[in-house]
Amino acid sequence: MALKFFSGDTIFSRPFRSTWELLSETTSFINMREDADQYQDTLRKWRRRLQEGSRDPEIQRQVREEIVAVRKSFRQSGYDVSLGSLDIQCDGFRNETSLNEGYKRIVILIADQEVFYEVGEGNHLDLWEALERKTRKLTLRGNREYHHLWYLWKERILILSGADSEPKEAFDRFCKIVETKKLFLLSALKKLR
Repeated sequence: MALKFFSGDTIFSRPFRSTWELLSETTSFINMREDADQYQDTLRKWRRRLQEGSRDPEIQRQVREEIVAVRKSFRQSGYDVSLGSLDIQCDGFRNETSLNEGYKRIVILIADQEVFYEVGEGNHLDLWEALERKTRKLTLRGNREYHHLWYLWKERILILSGADSEPKEAFDRFCKIVETKKLFLLSALKKLR
């Protein structure tokens, strides 16, 4: 007789579920990469093998080992694979009333290879000035692009909204950066609270 967990799953379902969760997080991470297309066949094969071998602990172990090996290679290349469990989204414009909903002010500076930010109680102009003072002496390649935003974590999703002092065109440009460089931004902003 198979041992049961409170959820009614067999004892072999727990490793399957954790492998499936690891695959989901890895898939999310890969899908945020610019080279995501080259991994899609492998991801499909892993999903199919897990589905077909849902009751076979050996298949689950093999797939898990393969996923772990890919994650390890990403980490050795300097990537934070745990970012696959996070997301970042743009959500319109907000004003001062956002404070009542838990949003906080942030000014972000995006350079070619780095992201800096300033958060605090002051208005967005005060935050911009503080960030400008801190980064003025840094040698940053390419353009410096500032964005005045509101942010809030909703579970594992970082919501970013434009502030009244952010022109619509600038916020639209920022949202395109979010879509194309999620890992870059999440890596810099993951510690925001």
